[in-house]
Amino acid sequence: VDRHRRAILMRHHTATHVVNGAARKVLGSWVWQHSAFKGVDGARLDITHYAHLTREELLEIEDLANHVVLKNTPVSKEVLMRNEAEQRYGFRIYQGGVVPGREVRIVNIPDWDVEACGGIHCDYTGDIGLIKVLKSERIQDGVERIEFVAGEPALKYVQKQEASIINISQILN
Repeated sequence: VDRHRRAILMRHHTATHVVNGAARKVLGSWVWQHSAFKGVDGARLDITHYAHLTREELLEIEDLANHVVLKNTPVSKEVLMRNEAEQRYGFRIYQGGVVPGREVRIVNIPDWDVEACGGIHCDYTGDIGLIKVLKSERIQDGVERIEFVAGEPALKYVQKQEASIINISQILN
């Protein structure tokens, strides 16, 4: 197992839950995860929403997500019988799609996001590190894609942006 790669994927996976919760709080309770992708270079979250996201909304989602990171909230993972999970958390746990089987693995960031999810996750939101929202785009009617990076890739992104700004300022004197 490539531990470095696994750690990056774990941060992006947990950050997806955090960004999803932030999007729901900023935009409204109708926001639902349509799909998601977690890679080494970045992650994306597709959400249901009726309008293209503004720069201000993206900044608010980013700020709220990083606030949750700074709170260092425990991320619980438990396996429950399907009916117990549905009774306890409702059908919102199936945002990523219906999970097969009689048991479901629930990932819970208390008062933030609860989903049935089989991926690897951080133990605390603080383990994610910085979350940097890069952009959003409308990928189909009613679905917005939010692209972001977390942890080490977020730091590298910010450093690259800073280097570009320094280079431009030197050129313009």
